[in-house]
Amino acid sequence: MRASKCNGSERGANAIKAVYAIYQETTDNQQSINRRNTRNRSKVTTGPSKVDEILAVLRTEILRGQYRPGERMPSERDLAARFEINRGAVREVIKKLEQLGIIEVTPGGVRVLPVEEATLEVVPHLLELGTIDQQQIIGQLLDVLGTMMALSVHSALTLASEDEQQILAKSVDGLIDSIDQNDEDLHRQSFKLLSENLLSINGNLILRLIGNGIRTQFIAHIRRENFNPNIDVERIRDTLTQFKAAILAGSPNDASMAIAQHFTLVKDAILTMPSNDDRLSRTADHA
Repeated sequence: MRASKCNGSERGANAIKAVYAIYQETTDNQQSINRRNTRNRSKVTTGPSKVDEILAVLRTEILRGQYRPGERMPSERDLAARFEINRGAVREVIKKLEQLGIIEVTPGGVRVLPVEEATLEVVPHLLELGTIDQQQIIGQLLDVLGTMMALSVHSALTLASEDEQQILAKSVDGLIDSIDQNDEDLHRQSFKLLSENLLSINGNLILRLIGNGIRTQFIAHIRRENFNPNIDVERIRDTLTQFKAAILAGSPNDASMAIAQHFTLVKDAILTMPSNDDRLSRTADHA
């Protein structure tokens, strides 16, 4: 259902973007480091290295299905002849493909693995190739983030003192206010503060590291034009209100369920958006 107020869709879009906008910050920092490293490398050489070029070619061929799962890759000698490089460079390429989890080096040769066995690092390449649906990936990302946040909430409230409960509740107040004020910056700041407060209480290093992996591999590659989903803003607000009440009541189960429901509402709004093809088709129909 579209929010009844005329600006409800815009408010909903801002709320959705802000839910995972905070995860962009670490990615932006990493990209800044990458750019500095690139500038430093450019002082020595220009353009991508031969190894990187060949890596991109073979990675694309594997991800596009030119080599089927279980199929053997060409030998080092054949690859060296094809790309006119030495076998040491071929081995470097093979090592990088193996780190992506899309090949396996065995005594009998190099075999292609199913993409389901790959690492998170392969997802941006799949998105760039258009072999997976970006809208579905955003939905899956929100599923994971919702599960992680629910776990973080549950473990934090299990340990939290009354003073810490008040601090967490104040963070949620910021989220609610941001929706009422249609303030994306406030929403992002409040969500970041809530996440940091939760992690400072539960001290879950693994949860933080998994989040880092998601930020690095996904968020920088998720770009959608006309990002304006229909969303029931009042339901989003209600779940946050329930979330705050559960925090103040010291109920880990109710709080984790409320925040999980919040992410579910966001995900559902994403998945019910028209796809890029649909939007292009509608634009053509009205041209």
